[in-house]
Amino acid sequence: MSGQPRWRPGAVLRVLSPPAPGHHRVPGFIEGRRGVVVRDWGDFPDPCALAQGRRDAPPIPVYLLAFEPHALWPDAPAAPGDRVLVDVHGPWLAPA
Repeated sequence: MSGQPRWRPGAVLRVLSPPAPGHHRVPGFIEGRRGVVVRDWGDFPDPCALAQGRRDAPPIPVYLLAFEPHALWPDAPAAPGDRVLVDVHGPWLAPA
């Protein structure tokens, strides 16, 4: 397991904003937003390390997060119970 904290389903987390401009593994529409962990998918190779040719980096956790549509797009129509589901790598998450 990586050095990342382990989040359980139901945990409310905030998606971090990228520290610098460039290509990132976080969709812009969830940056800075709060989501709820639905599932821990387990540990996977770090895509940022792989993109730099580093295959020896420790794996990182990936989580399925649920977001309320109105928290992402205030004017978007949404039915009760609608959610937006996004897979997010653990390093981009912090406690809300």
